[in-house]
Amino acid sequence: MTAISTQTASSQAALPFADLEQVYEQLAVTLDSMPEKQQTLFLAQLALALAHRIPDINQVVTAINEAREGSSLDE
Repeated sequence: MTAISTQTASSQAALPFADLEQVYEQLAVTLDSMPEKQQTLFLAQLALALAHRIPDINQVVTAINEAREGSSLDE
């Protein structure tokens, strides 16, 4: 996975780096525990669940674009 910028477009505080490491670890463990065929659906459901908690569509779209740009760097 590629790291995504923790800066936000609003005045909301970003998640501390230590917490991001914990999120990354939990995500890795969760993905490793499920069949590969289910991982894409899980990630889509997770993205929608997290997006539902963000009241600003621009932040959601920015995060999607950052993730897409980060994933293209791995190719």
